[in-house]
Amino acid sequence: MRGWLPLLLVFAAGCGLGAEDNFTLGLDEDRCDGTYPICQTTAGCVMGSNKYLEGRFPGSRQFIVSAPEEAIITVRIFFATQVATGVDTEILWHEPGCFDTYQYLSEGADIFLAAGNDQVFEQSRQVFLEGDHLIEVFSDAIAEYAITVDVDAAAR
Repeated sequence: MRGWLPLLLVFAAGCGLGAEDNFTLGLDEDRCDGTYPICQTTAGCVMGSNKYLEGRFPGSRQFIVSAPEEAIITVRIFFATQVATGVDTEILWHEPGCFDTYQYLSEGADIFLAAGNDQVFEQSRQVFLEGDHLIEVFSDAIAEYAITVDVDAAAR
């Protein structure tokens, strides 16, 4: 039995998880293909810190994130493939009722370069009202992605 232990350790080391597997480890995939009414439009799903969704750019995704008052919502995009960076990537965080909106605009910046070696592009915005927040992600990049979100209480 002792002779098998080194072989078992070598085999286990060779079965490492890929970057995307590490990004989604322990999370449940949400197809995000529903129709949840919000802000005079619809979103595909209600995201939480225990879920992820996959898709392809160019295109857009709309989802809902429930957050407490004065929270920080972080959107993380893992680029599984990176074909062309595009010139217009936007992330919009809407307050409940969509009366206020906070935005990230790439303005031609290379989002793949910003994602770095771990292939994760991350943007955060503080929201101020408790409730359901519509999050919209648009990009003319050509890529396959996975998206996760985190909600953290804002520092006071």
